[in-house]
Amino acid sequence: MLCLLLTGRPRPAAAQYYGRYEPDTAQVFSYVEQMPALPSGGGNLALVKAVQKQLQLPAEVREGRVEGRVFVRVVIGVSGVARQAAVVQSLSSACDAAALAAVRRMPRLLPGRYNGLPVATMLTVPVMFLSPRHVFAANEVAQAARFPGGEAALEQYVQKNLSTPDEVRQRDLQGRVTVRFVLKADGRVGAAEVMSPLCTTCDEEALRLVRSQPRWQPALGYDDLPVAVYQTLNIWFRPPAPAAGVAPPVPESQVYSQVEQMPELPERNGPGALQSALQELIRYPERAANGEGQVSFVVEPDGRVTRPVMLKSISGPVDDAVVAAALRLPRFNPGRHRGQDVAVRLVVPVVVDIR
Repeated sequence: MLCLLLTGRPRPAAAQYYGRYEPDTAQVFSYVEQMPALPSGGGNLALVKAVQKQLQLPAEVREGRVEGRVFVRVVIGVSGVARQAAVVQSLSSACDAAALAAVRRMPRLLPGRYNGLPVATMLTVPVMFLSPRHVFAANEVAQAARFPGGEAALEQYVQKNLSTPDEVRQRDLQGRVTVRFVLKADGRVGAAEVMSPLCTTCDEEALRLVRSQPRWQPALGYDDLPVAVYQTLNIWFRPPAPAAGVAPPVPESQVYSQVEQMPELPERNGPGALQSALQELIRYPERAANGEGQVSFVVEPDGRVTRPVMLKSISGPVDDAVVAAALRLPRFNPGRHRGQDVAVRLVVPVVVDIR
């Protein structure tokens, strides 16, 4: 966030003489019990806003070629007038000049006070130079953007409009998709991207939900004007409760890797039968990358396939196609152990060789 940099202890600095300003700034303090402030109050934030409102952006900033901050050190005299402004952290000659002009045009302040008396006080003021197309981070604005109705309304919007993909149920997925999006200065949603993915259909649903949001109350910059800002939204996915008569997936801790009788596809058995069945169901994307991989999935006690995952990746699009194919496998004759149907995790090699 933007803030005034006020440092030091309540001690007088050595006397400094500034020509005709001597009575106003004869003795300068770096920190006092009551710092200079606007007559209307508002503290450091209000003072920063007052400076930004006086700022005239150079062409290089308006065109997006230069952005950043200039720090200006200024003495606020006993009269409350800004004196002896100087740049202590530069950005460019044009920005430095604009920052000095803005600080010098700030309104008369209530002077700092020490032991109850007005004294000259030194401040370091940050001046921001951002192009009109700049997108702020959420912590860089004076007032955060707000969903219509607030946080509770945003949560209700997600719960009401979220459509859980079949893949979540089939793979027994639980987790979140984090989406970062641009909230424009008019409150509309702009570009959006997935920062923390979960599954392809989950990511697509999260993006759809974000892009469908109503207009927000936009964020405000330090000139109190609406600005574009980055927002993030976490969207959680959980499998729905199983339909009546359908058993939930067996907990992972109870899934076997080897049993007395391994799962088999009906009417297809023998070495390579499962691999061939899976290969036949893969719907390859355009320009699929050749390679060798491994997919793993659980065959539930009722023969359903759940929780497919690539153990050895080929490529993102091909991996998605393989996982989808695993979910389309017909019901197995389930694995059996000690006379009972049990859940078994299988590992199947996948070879992509498209010529």
